[in-house]
Amino acid sequence: MNQIKDLKYKRGSDRLPYFFPLRLFFIFLSLAIIFLIEVSLAQEIKDTDERIVTGTGMIVREDIALARDEAISQGCLEAIEEYLIQRLGYRRMANNFQRLDEEILSRAKQQIQDYQIISEVRTDTYVKVLMKVRVNKAVLERKLETMGLSEVDSIPITVLFLVSEKEEGSSTIYWWGDPSRQISLTQTELSLSRVFEDRGFRVLSRSFFPPEEGSDESMLNLTLGNEEAVKWGKLLSAQIVIAGESNLYGESRVSVFLKAIRVMDGKIIVQGYREGILGDNHGDDRSAIGLTVNGWANTMIPHIIDAFKPAQKAINRIIIKIRGLKSYKEFLDFKEFFRKNFPEIRSVLERSLKRDLVKVALQVKGDPMGLAKKVLNHPKRPLSFEINELSDQGFTMVIR
Repeated sequence: MNQIKDLKYKRGSDRLPYFFPLRLFFIFLSLAIIFLIEVSLAQEIKDTDERIVTGTGMIVREDIALARDEAISQGCLEAIEEYLIQRLGYRRMANNFQRLDEEILSRAKQQIQDYQIISEVRTDTYVKVLMKVRVNKAVLERKLETMGLSEVDSIPITVLFLVSEKEEGSSTIYWWGDPSRQISLTQTELSLSRVFEDRGFRVLSRSFFPPEEGSDESMLNLTLGNEEAVKWGKLLSAQIVIAGESNLYGESRVSVFLKAIRVMDGKIIVQGYREGILGDNHGDDRSAIGLTVNGWANTMIPHIIDAFKPAQKAINRIIIKIRGLKSYKEFLDFKEFFRKNFPEIRSVLERSLKRDLVKVALQVKGDPMGLAKKVLNHPKRPLSFEINELSDQGFTMVIR
């Protein structure tokens, strides 16, 4: 016969059983671990770019695994494209699409930190996935910096068109033959204006200038040499001249030969021939000249933009000598001053520490002259000093 005995406690029997504190300890430990994991994940997400995307892969020869991999790859690509559009904007994406495709989009998975499949749908023909993707911002930003795309857009490049147009059965039209006579923009000029404005250029109007100032007979010929094209560019304050000709053979066939000349030095940056034929099934919003000019621009405009990018400053190693420091703390204050206030300084390393002279080696994106001016005029200088012995190798700071 089973007996149930009452538990009898001695003095202090109102306390909880001895095992309760241990159980409570494990509960608190579990909560602490969960909290730390959540904090870690939150920090990780902060350093990444998390997106919800979809991807689809077609099933070929009943290979579901391959279709699933294709869907995942497509989702990763979509996440990278969304990030680049948000980071650069549609215009800069279009201007640099070929380079972005070669350097980043074709290797989309390399820029993904991780991903998670949220949901998956399978049919007889395809596999579709809904994914949470974390883009590795640090990797992408390094690549954009290497490509020269991390900086914000600069002032628009000004462009002037010197392009003649000839329709079949008509005479050639070119505005510079008689600049005082105002004629409407040709189909070619309209197409060029549209595509260059869409890419961020400032298109110069040929109407607002005094043609009698600075023009000569050689600038009025149908066929212009590079020198004459540059003269027109200087007269109208253009940075780029697009010179050439277009030939329209009815409504469905067009050929263009265009070259981009930099006005500053008369250099031909890029040139090329394009021919466009419009099929019978084209829409009303498309034209042969529009498609042909777009084809030329998609290839040539990135080269024009590259020609106007400022030359990247080299990383130089310079030596700064500091005289008159009274303590090691003052030196540390100067070291922190360099690190925090000058983004062009990549590293700060002490070379020698003596009582009367401290030498510091800096890796700097720029030259000693530019850095010396910024250091001397910076409002957060830890001590008052003057600069002398400025050279290509560095300069000396003398504490007052």
